[in-house]
Amino acid sequence: MTAPETIRANAKPLQAGEIDSGKIQTILLGRLLAGGITAQIPLLVAAALMGFAVIGIGTEMLMWTLIAVQFCLQAIVSIINNALRGKLAAGDSTRILFAAYVALETLSGAVWGLMMLPVTAVLGQGLGPLFVCLTLIVTITISAMINASVRILSIGVIVGFIATLLPQTIYFYEILGPLPLIATLLLPPSLLWMTDLQSKQARAALLNELEKEYLAFHLEEALKQSEYLAKHDSLTGLLNRRAFQLKLAEHRALDPDTDISFILIDLDHFKQINDSFGHETGDAVLVATAELVKSITRPSDLSARFDEATARWGGEEFIIALTGCPIDAAAAVSERLRARLANLRHPLWPEGLNVTGSFGVAVWSPSQDLASGIAKADRAMYQAKIAGRNRVEMASS
Repeated sequence: MTAPETIRANAKPLQAGEIDSGKIQTILLGRLLAGGITAQIPLLVAAALMGFAVIGIGTEMLMWTLIAVQFCLQAIVSIINNALRGKLAAGDSTRILFAAYVALETLSGAVWGLMMLPVTAVLGQGLGPLFVCLTLIVTITISAMINASVRILSIGVIVGFIATLLPQTIYFYEILGPLPLIATLLLPPSLLWMTDLQSKQARAALLNELEKEYLAFHLEEALKQSEYLAKHDSLTGLLNRRAFQLKLAEHRALDPDTDISFILIDLDHFKQINDSFGHETGDAVLVATAELVKSITRPSDLSARFDEATARWGGEEFIIALTGCPIDAAAAVSERLRARLANLRHPLWPEGLNVTGSFGVAVWSPSQDLASGIAKADRAMYQAKIAGRNRVEMASS
């Protein structure tokens, strides 16, 4: 099992300030763009109906001209929509295209406002002008709400609409009276209030979604780390004693007739290393020894079949399992490892630091239990210490 990357085990809920506002804006824009021009179709249908509603009042040409302009604007918006989606997917800058998108939405709002012009002078004289007036209010409200998740777009639509509608109500004040002017003045704050609520809801929903993804990711990583640490030594990354025993028991159950050679290693005078150079240096020695142990084991040993063949057996003790390996071959591996350990140096280690180890080699035969096999290697390792350390001893049969 590969060691998981360092993670924060104390993952906590995200706060709005912890997420880049640009990222939130990008996600919301991407979701808005995903709808394409489809959301505008009902509005364009409403525009066409307004064209039919003014037939017979003498301003049909002006209305149909404005409707044609609105259709052209939406066609350009659709093109920019696709270009923006491509930029977002590629991770490229969208600043210029987005500015153009906002400008077009503002211009679209202005055209919606101008569509009131063909009926302003005759408002209240028949159902056609009234239909146009009500349809425009509903249309601009829907258009603003569609874009509410990216609020600058909603603001652009509202500003454009009021910029062309307000001058009309002022110019025709003597004909229309004060009510249309009051309604026109009250419409922008009402629309801005509604779109602000919609925008906040969209952002809150996105934050909640991102929080769930964040917690799910960190939970998964924490579970991986927990599983890893339950089986591995946190300092060296080797199997811990319990996991090593379980691996060996599992292997013996699957292949009960194969001999397994154990190599038990105890670093010589390790307490003296800690006392002389400090525990930080002692930990560095353990890590370097673990890397050396892992680098020298054979491809055909337990590491090729059960993740790892090595474990940190105790404080400064390591153990290697070599499956299907005769004791003479295991002793040769031990001798190679002993020599490399004795020559091990690190540029960050203090001057005068030398590391050696005592090696005990034994075979765990199918007729023995695991504890007996490891005990034989342990006795051989103590023989190596008694014989002068920095040497390999093989257990007797």
